[in-house]
Amino acid sequence: MLVITGVLTACTGEVKTHVMPNIDIKKYNTAYVDLLKQDEFNLGAAIMAHVADMGFAVKLTPLPQTLLGSDLLIKYDYYDGWDFRKHLKNFNIQFLDAKTGSVLLSSRYELVGIWRGEEYRINYTFNDIRVKLGYPPLNNFIEQKRLSGDMNE
Repeated sequence: MLVITGVLTACTGEVKTHVMPNIDIKKYNTAYVDLLKQDEFNLGAAIMAHVADMGFAVKLTPLPQTLLGSDLLIKYDYYDGWDFRKHLKNFNIQFLDAKTGSVLLSSRYELVGIWRGEEYRINYTFNDIRVKLGYPPLNNFIEQKRLSGDMNE
């Protein structure tokens, strides 16, 4: 049984989301996303869609001259891998208070291999972020996991 659990975890990947204590993310209204110059997997566009779905007004950097206490800065990076084809191996997302620069949330997804598509990996990560911030889970994500057999997570 331990071997099966290990394989399921390895196939799905792992998300680690850390939210700083006493953070009320819902006090923030605008999220500025700092897009990478080269984003082969369109991770920035997916992040923008998820953040907008969480109710934030989404804008691109650069930040305005005058920042409000309700402004977020979202940064991300990724590492690609190669396993018969190029794939999104891991990525990091940070939500920062745009005015102070302090990290409010940090999330990291990591997978070895290509068993899951990029869309699933991003949804898996944002589902974790949403739940830890007090938002409802992504629509249809539980159903997607049930159909794929990942209900052990």
